Amino acid sequence: MLPVVRAVEGGSGTVQCTFSANIRDEGFNKALTEAARLDPPGPLFELLKSGIQDLASRSFDVETFDRLRRDLAVPGWDDETLAAVCGTAECPRTLAQEVDVDPKGARRLPKDAGNVLLQAFVGHDVKTGSDRVFVEATGPWHRVTWLETSMMQVIYETFFRLRMRERYGSEDSVWYSRWLAEAYLRCARSVLAAQESKMRGVIMTGRRTGALPLMMLQGMFILNSFRDPEGKSLCLGTSSVTAHYWLKDAGVPPELLPVPAGTHAHELSMVCSAVLADVDDAAGLPMSQAVGHALYFLCSRPQGDVRDAARKALMPMLPDTLGTRSFLRTVSQLTVPQGPHKGEPLLSVIGAARQDSGSLEAFAAVVKEFGFKGGLMASEVEVPQNLLDASALGYTTFGAGGFFGDSEKAWDKNGSNISMAIKVLVVHVNGERTAVDPVKTGDPSKGGEGKFEADGLMSVERLDALKARTKLMQEAEAKLPVAELQALFERTCCRFRVAS
Repeated sequence: MLPVVRAVEGGSGTVQCTFSANIRDEGFNKALTEAARLDPPGPLFELLKSGIQDLASRSFDVETFDRLRRDLAVPGWDDETLAAVCGTAECPRTLAQEVDVDPKGARRLPKDAGNVLLQAFVGHDVKTGSDRVFVEATGPWHRVTWLETSMMQVIYETFFRLRMRERYGSEDSVWYSRWLAEAYLRCARSVLAAQESKMRGVIMTGRRTGALPLMMLQGMFILNSFRDPEGKSLCLGTSSVTAHYWLKDAGVPPELLPVPAGTHAHELSMVCSAVLADVDDAAGLPMSQAVGHALYFLCSRPQGDVRDAARKALMPMLPDTLGTRSFLRTVSQLTVPQGPHKGEPLLSVIGAARQDSGSLEAFAAVVKEFGFKGGLMASEVEVPQNLLDASALGYTTFGAGGFFGDSEKAWDKNGSNISMAIKVLVVHVNGERTAVDPVKTGDPSKGGEGKFEADGLMSVERLDALKARTKLMQEAEAKLPVAELQALFERTCCRFRVAS
């Protein structure tokens, strides 16, 4: 996704993103807020503070980034880009250059526009009407994007350690091996369930997981055990690049070494929606999402060419940012703006549709309604039945993380997981906050509601205006004739392609 990030930055100027954590677990959310309000702050907040400080001081592993771009021939990763993100081997950048953890603090931009700032403070959430701890990372998009997963892991580990210490009544060095054994058994059961589904799957690990030992063990075990009746591996890889290279450097043979795998995230559509709000307003629909996906097609691994059918898998879509239907209503009116597929329907070059919210059945139905011919990928796998249901509906692939060991809920109906999300909720361009903030609603659940993710620190008036605008974007009623929509789409894509 980084080539798209750099293209958008090149066509817009300095793009600073604020990734903000939403701790959905009410118990932990309340406990953290109460700890932050103590004077001095309580142990839970101090544990989080220590994790944030350690995260900020961590250096980019320049060698691993360099190996990955060369091993997989990743587009857009020239020496200049590598240095812009990671620094150099002689002088690597730290993940953050500024840290501000203060319960009485407030959100701010980094003192230097090129820096990444990590913050934790207590604020009033306009969406819930109550105070909570905000944990955020702000910085240039191409640098702060790497904090989303690692910041979530720090928050998760804070709560995870507390829960396990209370459960086992022992220190980390004692309880961890017991927990790891339990997680490994859950992983084995999940592999059997995945085999029954007959789908292929990606291990989407590293965000809410019990540390690197599990990532490495599950990677080897799943690659070795998750196979079809003929013995062919059904594992498409792991999202943990670190686990891949640590295993490789430890001498693990290829048959136990999962390859790195991944896709783009909601942040692509969310940042583009803020940067290109004027384009969406002119079009009357979320064209920014189509632009983001088109730039991924042109700049990233597909390289704008999927004439070889095998290459189509390189081009996924994640359509549920404002709801899958609004995305499909938009892209179905557009064609590829340039390259060997110029003039072909934009939807026709997409090889896979990733379901990430709502129901499996509704997602499969809506993409079929719009004539999508590619594969379906399920990425909300919580219990074994989700895999069987997806397979029965025609899904051929899935992505799962916690299901492969971390999640107690997967195999115990009374179990609970530590639920949280991190999304880009504020964007600044050239030092000014965008007129429209990013939003994620997802597809509606069985109850008819999506998960509304938006900045909790904005005013009530701004939030109301954002909700009203979001509703219009979800309806995706074009303000322009198809020919004018296409012209606007091509001009916008060209603006960023020239810049890249």
